[in-house]
Amino acid sequence: MITEGKIGVREAIWLVTLAISAKMFFASPSMLVGLVGNTGWYMTLISAVTALAGFMFIYLLLKRFPGRDIMEIFDITLGRVLGFAFSGILAIYLLFKAVTRIAEFNEVIKVYVFPLSPNWLITGIYVICVFTLCILGLESIARFAKLLIYFMLAGFLVVLILSSQNYNPNYLYPILGYGLDKTLLHGVVRSSVYGEVILLAVFAQSLQGLKHIKKEGVIGILLSAVLISLSLLSYILTFPYYTERDITAPMYEMATFIDYGRFLQRVEPIFLFVWITSTLISSTIVTYSFIWIYCRIFRMQDKKPICIAGCILLYAAVLMHKDIETVLDYVQWLRNYGAIFVFILPLVSLATAFIRKKGAKAHA
Repeated sequence: MITEGKIGVREAIWLVTLAISAKMFFASPSMLVGLVGNTGWYMTLISAVTALAGFMFIYLLLKRFPGRDIMEIFDITLGRVLGFAFSGILAIYLLFKAVTRIAEFNEVIKVYVFPLSPNWLITGIYVICVFTLCILGLESIARFAKLLIYFMLAGFLVVLILSSQNYNPNYLYPILGYGLDKTLLHGVVRSSVYGEVILLAVFAQSLQGLKHIKKEGVIGILLSAVLISLSLLSYILTFPYYTERDITAPMYEMATFIDYGRFLQRVEPIFLFVWITSTLISSTIVTYSFIWIYCRIFRMQDKKPICIAGCILLYAAVLMHKDIETVLDYVQWLRNYGAIFVFILPLVSLATAFIRKKGAKAHA
């Protein structure tokens, strides 16, 4: 059975935070406007609270089976056949998420930066980077994330602070958007925005124990909630909600509006650095999670051939989408139904463990 080395608490926290918060650089804020109006900045906090509740089920499941990852727990609680199916479904979901993320990145960067570059070239360069990091393994991905996170946070804050010249508090009204009921409903349903916290259960054996897993999950979700809420708030303060629906990448548009005279303008390169590096790490860890689960459920000893095959599959799947509208439909589906895969599957396993009296707690 393949194994990985250990990663520290900070590496795990930053990895989860990056995997979650990279979404804020794409079209999700524009889609939110169509659903809840200008309340997205606090709707995402409702999603974070819901995700914290979902993560508690994941933590309780890991606590009941100390020293095991979620794939092994599925096998123990549900049996080999059904456990295999649950792990396979989670793996397919993660692959679909990675494909959608890279496809969305591909389409958005073509709109704003490389309009004449062919899809196969942009996607190919990106997938080669993903493949290289996957070959290096979890430790290298986590340490790369820790190395870059401080620069990315600084760049993110610079864009928000410099954009303050364009903020208009009047855009916060109506404060309830399309209605508090819609905000609450979509906040709960779209808790899958924080679903990458499931990665802590996938790589549980490479972390520093249950106590630290709980800390990593809670802090990762809270940090991501703060970053996403701040970004959504800045979008709303910059653009009226009735025009934001037509903006493909609101943060990039914000960066283009920054102008403090001839000595400080055109700061988009700062945003591009933050955007590209965070998306690379986010899509890499999700892709590597798919590869890891695949190797574990098929009991494979060498991950390198699967890294090659997985990245070829990733490349082909990304090129299969038609246009940005198709990609956004996939993104919307992931937001609406993703909680089933990241929170409901572990909850079913936890309930089955209680009923069948499986795990350490049952024999205490």
